Amino acid sequence: MGKTSTLVVLLALTAATSMPLVGQAQSKNASLNGSIHSEKGESVASATVVAIHMPTGIRRTSVAGPDGSFTMPDVLSGGPFTLQVLQPGFRPQVVTNVFFASDKPTVLDFTLVPEVVAVGTRRTDRTLLESAVAVDVIDMRELTPTAPQTDLTQVLHYVVPSFNSTRQTSADGADHIDPISLRGLAPDQTLVLVNGKRYHTTGLINLLGSRGLGSVNYDLNAFASNALDRVEILRDGAAAQYGSDAIAGVINLNLKSDNKGGNVLLNTGITSRGDGFTSLLSVNKGLKLGQKGFLNLTAEADHRGATTRGSAQRDITSWPVFSYDAQEEAELLAASGKTYDDFRQKNGDANVRNFRGLYNLSVPVGAKSNFYSFGSYNSRRGQAVAPWVLPAAQEVDIVDGIFPDGYQPHINTRVHDATGTAGFAFGLGQWTLDLSHVLGVNQMRYDISHTLNSSLGAASPTNFDAGGFRFSQNVSNATLSRLFPKALAGTNVAFGGEFRADRYEIIAGEEASYKDYGQGKPDASPGAQGFIGFDPNSAVAGNRRNVSAFADVEADVTKKWTVGTAVRFENYSDFGSAFIYKVSSRLQLAKPVAVRAAYNTGFRAPALQQELYRQLTLLPTSNGNVYSGIFNNQSDVARAAGIGQLQPERSRNLSAGLVLTPAPALSFSVDAYQIAIDDRIILSGIFGFDPSGTRAALNNALTRANADNAQFFTNAVNTRTRGLDLVATYRPTVGHGTLNLGLAANFNKTIIRSLQVPAAFQNLQTDNLPGNDYVDQRQLSLIETGNPNEKIVLNTGYEIGKFSVLVRNQSFGQVKTYDFNFDPLDEGSVYMVFRPKVSTDLILNFRPNKAFMLTGGVNNMFNVYPDNIHTAAYRNGRPPVGFKTFDEFNAYFQAKYGRPSNLPYDFDILPYQSQQMSFNGRFFYLKAAYQFGL
Repeated sequence: MGKTSTLVVLLALTAATSMPLVGQAQSKNASLNGSIHSEKGESVASATVVAIHMPTGIRRTSVAGPDGSFTMPDVLSGGPFTLQVLQPGFRPQVVTNVFFASDKPTVLDFTLVPEVVAVGTRRTDRTLLESAVAVDVIDMRELTPTAPQTDLTQVLHYVVPSFNSTRQTSADGADHIDPISLRGLAPDQTLVLVNGKRYHTTGLINLLGSRGLGSVNYDLNAFASNALDRVEILRDGAAAQYGSDAIAGVINLNLKSDNKGGNVLLNTGITSRGDGFTSLLSVNKGLKLGQKGFLNLTAEADHRGATTRGSAQRDITSWPVFSYDAQEEAELLAASGKTYDDFRQKNGDANVRNFRGLYNLSVPVGAKSNFYSFGSYNSRRGQAVAPWVLPAAQEVDIVDGIFPDGYQPHINTRVHDATGTAGFAFGLGQWTLDLSHVLGVNQMRYDISHTLNSSLGAASPTNFDAGGFRFSQNVSNATLSRLFPKALAGTNVAFGGEFRADRYEIIAGEEASYKDYGQGKPDASPGAQGFIGFDPNSAVAGNRRNVSAFADVEADVTKKWTVGTAVRFENYSDFGSAFIYKVSSRLQLAKPVAVRAAYNTGFRAPALQQELYRQLTLLPTSNGNVYSGIFNNQSDVARAAGIGQLQPERSRNLSAGLVLTPAPALSFSVDAYQIAIDDRIILSGIFGFDPSGTRAALNNALTRANADNAQFFTNAVNTRTRGLDLVATYRPTVGHGTLNLGLAANFNKTIIRSLQVPAAFQNLQTDNLPGNDYVDQRQLSLIETGNPNEKIVLNTGYEIGKFSVLVRNQSFGQVKTYDFNFDPLDEGSVYMVFRPKVSTDLILNFRPNKAFMLTGGVNNMFNVYPDNIHTAAYRNGRPPVGFKTFDEFNAYFQAKYGRPSNLPYDFDILPYQSQQMSFNGRFFYLKAAYQFGL
């Protein structure tokens, strides 16, 4: 709303104080007229203006003419009224508590803000509905104060169907950094930007069979949601525009740029089980720098409590405390004076504490130049746990006098994530030159507590510095762009270059966290139990550089037909070059109907973390701990195995869509896509000693490395993903208020087209022993069916006066995965089917005045849980390959191994896996937000 309209409303409010009763209609009606323009002063034709008389619900509607003017000649005098201004391609505008006088017409002028998108285009005036590719725009100003979730990954998980992020459990570092997925692909196949600039990944690689196994992640939770204006999710390949990683799409975080006002946000919540208590305090403030500059600051602190689900009761075939014999187990428990409650496994969300700070500033420098800078810092302290170390399976690692009955190691982390950007935008005649530099650093250190190094015996400490890793990235970028308004119907040209330098290092832990001292019981396991520290042989440091050049042209051939093309060349210091391109087009068939399509090639460079990572990982099995080494491709073990150097993943994306806007309050889009990826980088299966002697060189290398088995990163899989995105919104006025309806859905399916297996391992992939494969069953199933095959979000909301209510339903589709195979069994593991689930949120909002808002509600109102792996997912699935029934397999297992089957793994202590949704159940929350400077 412009200055004129603000003054008129204030005058009308003043005049209203002389009225006999607020809301009482006078004998003579009033009139309203005015105009609607964009921020550039252009007339906005066909915009709809709705005036709702709140006491009676009587409404009047007017449509703006070609010059943007509108008139409403017959409205009730008095008030209060709520005014709505709606136009596709612009943000809706709502003005409340308006009064009209009967003795003179009221004139209101509105200025609408375009729903401009910054991803998928380098034009600065491209609106959401004009985009040639699918883009989701999530209004964080509206969502942050009301959503049940506080972490950014979880906020997006419950509102964006194509985006998935489930918190992991018992997955080491992944318990503290939520993996993300766009369109069912890996975390590192999506590019994250902040204000359009590349954001760095973490130093963490997802391991232990967690979501995104073998991939590198982005830590979106390093950002305070309250610092964001909106989040744009480009659902299309864009590597030709932005470089490596943008295979599935791009997530762009837009920071607030207000130069005045701000808010204070308080949040608290707890599960219906009484755990998982959360609290948050966030403050945002906008400051004016000079006449046209701004500085926007956000400071935030939050805490999330740990959760545990399932019974404390242990199953004798899975995780007994003292003995696999039921009678002996009962006797020893009684003798110890303990029950199973004393050995309950923590198995839900990790305990996490965050401190975040963000800034965003811009200052004019001269008449046509501008300096900008933004950045963030996040300090996180996390505490997760490993499975209990117990006498039944790990007697050699029990030390009398320290933890005589067993212990549950705590895996604690300290995460520091920082990024800073500085740049200049210069006006060079009709051209704009953008020069920027971005520095990003992510560090995670592990300190392990409530554990011991059993090879030290009674001399062992119970706390260890286990080391960690650090990743840093420097990006320098230069982009020159210009809009030629008279070339065709408008043509934007951009070109430029980029230089990027990455560095990754693994930091060794203290000696006691990894060393075998040989002073404990015979065969006692060396290193900190639960998480063995990084030893000096694992410590590594490496650098990589790449340079790139790109050109991007987007032309409006006519006012109804847009064509775009982009080309990019990149050269990396470690693997060579890549050349990729993209073409896109959008055609407005009629005013309410448009079609769009795009084709692009893309690539993802192997992450420096994947090239260099190495560690001995402690894997708990039913026969005790085994040490599995993850060896990088430069190691002696990899060379002995015949594993080659990593090469980039390469992709081909095809998409086509339809956009319908039959009315200002109604919009609909549907987009189909296909993404083919060659040479996908995955973590191989687990290989132990080869008794046949075929891989004698590998056997010798494992012995030298003190490892029981090995894994490698490898370009082993070619996949194809097909899917469909649907988005529909409808905001009609109903009764005295406004009905808000939104339906969004994603349907996708990934298949593995072929595998690429080194010659030395060909027999493993074809020997009909699925638990002995070069690429194991679980890894393949996580790629194909490890993400929900569909996800549907239905929002039904109603706003009336100071109140609003929203019911949000999220339908999570089926997930199917093979279980872990830690032992590893040649027969492979069981296949589990997690049935579709629906979670329902209820959100109630009360705004007593313009500045204050109170929101309360419940997430997962009906307390829906994902399938329990033993009572549901396991029984919905099937036994290992080659067995018709579970009874047949269990009899075979008993005969071969001399004990009952313990599959699925850890079914009593870890009853749920992180699949479609959280397994915390019902969650109650309360939020309060106060806006100042209005």
